[in-house]
Amino acid sequence: MRQPICKWFFLLAPIAICVSLGLHQDSMGAEEDTTPGAPRLLPKDTLAYIRIDNVDDMRSDMADSSMGRMMSDPKLKPFVSEIYTTLAELFEQFGSQIGLSLEELLAIPTGQVAAAAMPANLSDRDQELAEDEADSDSADAIRRRIERKREQQNAISGMFILEAGKNLDNMMSLVDRLEEQMIQGGFVRRTSKVKGTTIVKLLPPRQGPPEVEYFTKEDTLVFGIGHDTAAKALEQWDGTSAEDSLADRADFTSLMSRCIGAEDTRPQLTFFFDPYRFVERLVNRGGAAALVWPLVENLGISKIRGIGGSSFRGGEVFEDIAHMHILLDPPRDGMFGVLRPETGDTAPPKWVPDDVSGYTTLNWDFEQTYENLDKLIATFQGADPMKRFVEEPVKQTMGVSIKEDILENLTGRFVTSSWMEPPVRLNSQTRLFALELKDSLNAKGVIAKIRDKRPNDIEVETIGGVVVYGSKNERQRNLPENFRQPRPGLIILGKWLIFSDSRKLLTRVTQANADARPRLVNVPEYDLVSSELGGKLDGEKPFMVAFMRGADSIRQVYDLAKSPETVRFIRASADDNPFVGRIMGLLDRNELPDFKEFEKYFAPTGSFAYDEPGGMHIGWFTLRADE
Repeated sequence: MRQPICKWFFLLAPIAICVSLGLHQDSMGAEEDTTPGAPRLLPKDTLAYIRIDNVDDMRSDMADSSMGRMMSDPKLKPFVSEIYTTLAELFEQFGSQIGLSLEELLAIPTGQVAAAAMPANLSDRDQELAEDEADSDSADAIRRRIERKREQQNAISGMFILEAGKNLDNMMSLVDRLEEQMIQGGFVRRTSKVKGTTIVKLLPPRQGPPEVEYFTKEDTLVFGIGHDTAAKALEQWDGTSAEDSLADRADFTSLMSRCIGAEDTRPQLTFFFDPYRFVERLVNRGGAAALVWPLVENLGISKIRGIGGSSFRGGEVFEDIAHMHILLDPPRDGMFGVLRPETGDTAPPKWVPDDVSGYTTLNWDFEQTYENLDKLIATFQGADPMKRFVEEPVKQTMGVSIKEDILENLTGRFVTSSWMEPPVRLNSQTRLFALELKDSLNAKGVIAKIRDKRPNDIEVETIGGVVVYGSKNERQRNLPENFRQPRPGLIILGKWLIFSDSRKLLTRVTQANADARPRLVNVPEYDLVSSELGGKLDGEKPFMVAFMRGADSIRQVYDLAKSPETVRFIRASADDNPFVGRIMGLLDRNELPDFKEFEKYFAPTGSFAYDEPGGMHIGWFTLRADE
């Protein structure tokens, strides 16, 4: 009976995400919220958690977002409505099983929605044994003994919290259908009352399947998988619990405080993950814990005290803002010894063309990362693994030294950029990767060594007066007609070593470097994102900065949708796939508006990362589109 339980639990959880599709609905104006926040209801040792603060507020914000305004645009609304109608029709078969239409399902959440995983509680019998075996009769000693036992059993339970307001009846109709299926499978229904609140328990017919229990209070459903999961949440709600909640956990509060940033509003979405304890339980539940867990411990995963994040509505300037923080215990060793970020220049080099889709720069201590990676692998493979597996083979086949010829010649700055190569194809997006060099002449000498060692492998051509190194043995791939044929090449441009699988992109790079093409650094969009980064960094110096044009990916999808090759491909698949057939009909019935009608709703995105003694912080934001 695990399958129906999981099926219905994971049906409830996506409502928090699917609700964003219901933008055509009016926000229902939530009454004053009296339900405690999920961290107040969850146990202190929660393993993972995600929460939407208020779905009604999110609906209102999304309706006013660029996406919401786009979906309400008179020129686009017919097309959007047609898509929604198609989805509603496709949903009908499933909706008939649960007794709700797509519109009714999306309307259910009104306030808080949260899902969590936590260690399973002890059964009544196991708890009695833990109390009897406690080394003291004190309440604290008994509680510690129960907590240890609970940790040792390694089971994981789950909880789902949903505020439904006046739509609670529709939510409960889903729960009733779940009950029917479980009772038909042998589960036994039991009820109890705690301070006027009824708790429903569904007890499995045999050992193995978990208990399921739920209660409703103040138009909120709390649904748990595992013994006493919902019951203990009710104790927290009523203030009768002797146990701490997630909100009382120092790691959690520290993480969440780092994810607030400089924002003035409450985050709409928050999440928390405890990877060490989560992985520990998964490994120990397997059959090889004694072998696997020491290896995991050697990696230093215990240093991760938690990963948390938040997402905000951005107001007049930003479409949205998000933060993620990784809380780490010093010192950085084990697997974290390879994390060696540094601060440095983040402005685009002059060779980055103005029309790239994305740009990312990273400052890193590659030499130290290499040394620490060698130490890490040595714990599993013996002494000097990088020398045996990397340096000596490269020396033998290429004639160069990884450390002396490559790593020691790097400044530590890395740049990657993406570009949509015309004409539009499914793999139109191409990328380049660049490393800043201390001495470009030394780098050319290294390439000369490789050519001497392997004279039949490297061919040379010139683009804009710049030498391009490529493979002589590069074979044409047998790709479909609507795929781009990659042509990898490597150049040394000034103090940069640049690689790309597109010669067209390398041509644009050489043109920008020679002032024959505009550069990204002079583009107003980039300048706007760069200027806003300073406020989000709040005085911190980043080791990573990125810029992305949101409209470019949409343009690729748009151009593909209008491409005759794509239409032929979709039409050929429509006979065997009803969903594809409906999409084809949608394209046939609705001529796509000009792309400019879509483009005006997409603004650029910026992201950053900085390092600090207690962890790493990553943030990103999208500017509000100026129509």
